[in-house]
Amino acid sequence: MAFGVLTTDNEAQALARSSDDEHNKGREASLTAVEMALLKKKVQNG
Repeated sequence: MAFGVLTTDNEAQALARSSDDEHNKGREASLTAVEMALLKKKVQNG
């Protein structure tokens, strides 16, 4: 399971944290969820 919340004080912060670069926290959380799902599958299948 993965959980990511993008907390911001204003729209400018939200836009900055969701930009198409290495600072995109939503993308980071999504990639973590996919990695964890693949790891779970690998562990279950041996």
